[in-house]
Amino acid sequence: MYFLNGDRIYIKPQNSCAGFDNQLLDCLFQLKNFNASKKIFKLNFFVDTASEEDYQNLSAKLEKQVGEKFPSPVVVCLIAQPPLTCRVLVEAFYYDSTLWQAGLIHDKNGTAILFKREKTEVLIGNVQSNRINTCRKNAEIAFSALEGLLQQAALPVDSVIRQWNYIENILGMDNGRQCYQEFNNVRSAFYSGYFDKTGYPAATGIGINRGGVLIEFVAVNSRDAVSIPLDNPEQVAAHDYSKKVLVADKPEEKSTPKFERARYFELFKKKMVFISGTASIRGEKTVGTGDPVEQTRITINNIQQLYSPEQLLKISGNLLQPQYGHARVYIKNRKDFAAVKRTFKKYYGNLPVVYIIADICRDDLLVEIEGKVILE
Repeated sequence: MYFLNGDRIYIKPQNSCAGFDNQLLDCLFQLKNFNASKKIFKLNFFVDTASEEDYQNLSAKLEKQVGEKFPSPVVVCLIAQPPLTCRVLVEAFYYDSTLWQAGLIHDKNGTAILFKREKTEVLIGNVQSNRINTCRKNAEIAFSALEGLLQQAALPVDSVIRQWNYIENILGMDNGRQCYQEFNNVRSAFYSGYFDKTGYPAATGIGINRGGVLIEFVAVNSRDAVSIPLDNPEQVAAHDYSKKVLVADKPEEKSTPKFERARYFELFKKKMVFISGTASIRGEKTVGTGDPVEQTRITINNIQQLYSPEQLLKISGNLLQPQYGHARVYIKNRKDFAAVKRTFKKYYGNLPVVYIIADICRDDLLVEIEGKVILE
């Protein structure tokens, strides 16, 4: 994490044609060497699995192997999304252990690292429920676990500034109700009364092939932090969507997605923007239907609005220089990969980016992009 005086890197197998086990061992070997100079605290493994049993077995295997290879605690997260250029992709987060103290905390359904420095506390981890058949129940259990971790760390709910919400069968139906809408209903109930003054977290809501409901989060409690929600003037804020774009039979079951388009965040002179999962939406309507190139172009334009010179000047009063730090690009259909990649490179050149296959929160959306912007 940038504001922990560290960052994140993506580890790919050196031989993308090798079998899965060899690719995984190669990634773990690279990570062990990397950890000799950097203090890794969280690993996300992007892998597809053939069944729920395979998912559970691989999750246990990763926990065991990481525990054997790393001397200090590491939070492990298995995200059932297939990467497009290899069979396993690892996202590694590291921090400066000379500046931050770190300790592991557990909940029955979650794990996190609590960082402390002076009077600042940062909690980073993930919670998950995938043992129940319904999305709503999984979401309730996951948010309950999030609450438990926050309580252990003595952090309020509104200290959460960034979330990644992974939802199995996101567009599918759960007892006649859309899974994503059910997740939004649970999230709204959990957030109720907490974010009225601060604005909601930046967030991504995206599909996974297995895993129930999985939530990654970053929470910060500090008098020295500055955290400001950002809007795109060409998009309706997601939490202000009208009922007509939400999927449910009854108005009372149509809670809006509670997240901000982005958040400006500053801590210990580190300045950045968390870019939420962003898609080809203008106002509250999908545009570029059926055209992955156009959707990618509009998505990037939407992202650039969030760190425009006018936006940054309004936030800080200074002319900050933005540098897009990294991106995840989620693509609904494998056949669109080449066109999406070509369009992304046209705007961002050789920026560190990973491409992942994932279902997106509307039937007509083909691409979603998230990332961070470093400000200097």
